[in-house]
Amino acid sequence: INAEYGTLLIEAKRMPAPSVSPVYAELEQLIQERILILDGGMGTSIQKFKLVEEQYRGEEFKDFHKDLRGNNDLLCLTQPDIVKECHRGFLEAGADIVETNTFNAQCISQADYEMQHLVRRINLDACRLCKEVVVEMKEKHGRRCFVAGGVGPLNRTASISPSVEKPEYRNVTYDEMVAAYTEQVCALMDGGVDIILIETVFDTLNCKAAAFAVNKLFEDGVYPRVPIMISGT
Repeated sequence: INAEYGTLLIEAKRMPAPSVSPVYAELEQLIQERILILDGGMGTSIQKFKLVEEQYRGEEFKDFHKDLRGNNDLLCLTQPDIVKECHRGFLEAGADIVETNTFNAQCISQADYEMQHLVRRINLDACRLCKEVVVEMKEKHGRRCFVAGGVGPLNRTASISPSVEKPEYRNVTYDEMVAAYTEQVCALMDGGVDIILIETVFDTLNCKAAAFAVNKLFEDGVYPRVPIMISGT
């Protein structure tokens, strides 16, 4: 990731000053006219399907050596129709913004399943599924909807030790979080999201790492700037 990002930065230096995505002005205008509605909880929507281990695995990962049940992000690859059904339900109910199914789609969280190598692919497929449903809404109802790239809080915290005996200990560094978020956000931007949503923040230092990674990509001209939303819990 560091070597890859270094290449991106070298290319960015040859680019003009940071640009702004056209959707930025469009969203700014819309929120002055009315309240935009964000979709609901993806995790709880998936729970209603009561998926079992075999469904999480799908055909591609049927022989994978670790349990995969609970890896909701992986469903973008193994159960795309279910993911699209969740997105479709929110948009049909009136949501203006649908969020990618990428809450844990970065290498730190995916390490629990030993699926770090799938991070980019999961994020790209998650974007594609959202965009397909957004197109459906446009064709069916004439509604303009938007895709937010979901960036979750990680399964580790930079502010609190996981060990009561060693309060100074941390099981993740700030630089590791920035690298993980950078990899994810690059994939989300390549997938064509309209917004970056840093969500369910429970640790402001984790949030800072995510915001730094996103803004660094924009300021270096790697991608045109899109709106950044932050939600806390």
